[in-house]
Amino acid sequence: MVRGVTVTGDFVRSDRDGRPGEGDRSIVWLFNAIKRQVSRASGLPVHLLTARTCAELGRWVESTRPPGDADRYWAAVYDDLPMDAALERTLLPRLQGRFVVGNELPPYLRRLLDRLGTPWLDLRIHPVRFLDDLLFAAHASGAETRQALLGMAVPEDHVYAAAGLIEAMCRYTADCSLPADTLLVVGQRTMDSSQIVAGTFFDALERRAEVAAICAGYRAVLLKPHPYGGQHSLLLAAAAAPNALGVTADNVYRMLAQAEIASVLTVNSSVAYEARYFDKRIHTLAPLPVRIAWRGGRDEADTCASLDDRVLSGDFWRVVLAPHASVSACDGARLPPKPNRLRIALDSFWNFQEIDTNRIPTAAVSLATAAPRAAA
Repeated sequence: MVRGVTVTGDFVRSDRDGRPGEGDRSIVWLFNAIKRQVSRASGLPVHLLTARTCAELGRWVESTRPPGDADRYWAAVYDDLPMDAALERTLLPRLQGRFVVGNELPPYLRRLLDRLGTPWLDLRIHPVRFLDDLLFAAHASGAETRQALLGMAVPEDHVYAAAGLIEAMCRYTADCSLPADTLLVVGQRTMDSSQIVAGTFFDALERRAEVAAICAGYRAVLLKPHPYGGQHSLLLAAAAAPNALGVTADNVYRMLAQAEIASVLTVNSSVAYEARYFDKRIHTLAPLPVRIAWRGGRDEADTCASLDDRVLSGDFWRVVLAPHASVSACDGARLPPKPNRLRIALDSFWNFQEIDTNRIPTAAVSLATAAPRAAA
């Protein structure tokens, strides 16, 4: 039986100045969102472990590389972080004998927890983000818990229904003058964990020929940068296509809703998960970060269950912790339904509000407007 719960995540990732703790804000958010329910369900103490709340951990990360090499180091050790005596002295007392709840647990931390025999649950924002609220993608170390998570998962029928309503609304409110058979090229944030492939950051410019061949298979190519990102190597590679129209700032869901958009090309964006619900063909250049399952899906070693805000309920934590600790009886209590609860709490809408609560007026919608290719 465990003697406590630790909430943690990727402590190696650093900010733009090379300081450890770029992911701490999200880890702290998760800690604050669940600590009371976990404690009430199990009576266990709940602790936070991040690079900025644990001075020893932050100092260790800083000692491993100069600030200018922080991103390169993060990518190099993302799959398997070498351990030394100092890191073991810091981590082991905080992880052994605990149940670990992770915010986007990196592979190196999962490996360590498995070596220690420490049970864990990984929670991350689900890549399908056009439902009434955000979802969690949840994966557990134990097969019993994974089965329980799949039993709580959202039905995939909800996703198809939501996609249908978005398509109906967007085609009703917006005229599209893009050519038929247009390829939408979707950029991502360059310094993101999803872009780490084989110990380095993915560079689509090294795959120019493949990108050019995909673009050549369509009548037109439209470039869509990430709303929170800037330049991305895939956009630079695709901008060279002779049939590239340019760059659009329009909402990605409004574009997915249009019949003229036939396909999506991305490295491994969440749009690759979403586009199929709008009947688009999907081209990816790298593996998708997670494998998603809905209610009734099969339990596989890397399957993430699709969960709504039941993660905020005491009963959820009673089920998750029951194999590892004494828990109180389930009481069936859940928060009443509220659209955008998690979006508001995270202050993250990924521009979904443009077609939902604060829609752009119809007169301002123009899928045909594209910036010059040089803007890519």
